Order: sequence, then structure tokens, then C-alpha cells
Amino acid sequence: MAKAFLSLACALSLGACVMPPSASEKASDAARELNLSARFGNMDVAAKKASANARADFVQRHALWGSRIRVVDVELAGMNMPDSDHAVFQVDYSWMRNDESSMRTTRVTQRWSSLNGGWSMESEERAAGDVGLFGEHVDVLRPAQRNAQFATKVIRAD
Repeated sequence: MAKAFLSLACALSLGACVMPPSASEKASDAARELNLSARFGNMDVAAKKASANARADFVQRHALWGSRIRVVDVELAGMNMPDSDHAVFQVDYSWMRNDESSMRTTRVTQRWSSLNGGWSMESEERAAGDVGLFGEHVDVLRPAQRNAQFATKVIRAD
């Protein structure tokens, strides 16, 4: 009898530990999936996480990723949920232009909303950092090419 009671108590307590994910956890998972998919070049997966209204703009803004822009790292830096159906994420990108060796960083603000239980990104905009991550026109100043060799003087005894 004691074993049966103990087994029942364990089963009930373990069942109580399994809770469905909260709205903030679902939003974080969706944002992480979009940003990691975009970082690794899976734009078809990433674009599905953008809302229907924002999808064309998302694809256009990320068109240079993988060809002219290399995203080195992405990090969800912050999250704010004004209510259970809306979330605002701060996302930090570390990136490089393929023809340069300088690491750049840009902070992006992404606005998300929950529709029918699924989270989708409504908009994104650069909040701080380097310009050019989303294909904005940037005049890149490059130093003039110089001859790196010194003039040579030959000394010989004739």
C-alpha cells in the first residue's frame, strides 16, 4: 500500500513539472530561429518567420548576406514584452564586408507579434552601430595604392 501511494505521489509531482512554454519563451524561440537561420544563410526558413506584410522587405534587406556581407555572430541582447501578444527584441550582429577585414557591429530592433499562437516579425530597424548591414549605400574610403618598395641603388666596384 505504501509503495502504491509513493508511486502515485511521484507520478503526480512529475506531471506537475511539465508546463507549456510561456509567451515570452515562444517569442524568444521564434526570434532566435529567425536570426540564426538568417545568419547561416537559410533565408527561406528565416523569411517564413517574418509576417506576410514584412516578408518582401525582409528578403530585400538581407539580399547581400552571404554574398557581400558575412554575418559572423548574432546575439539576442534584450527583450521587452509590453503585453502577451507583442515583443520587442534588441539583436546584436557582428559582421564584415567580404572585401574588408574590419569587424563591424550593429544593433537592430525587431518588433514581433503573436497571431493565432505563432510569432512573426513585423519590422526591424537599425538602432545603433555600423551602417551597411541591410544593404544601405555606404561610401567606403580606401587608401590610395602605393608602391611598397623603396628605390634601389646598386653599388658595385667597376
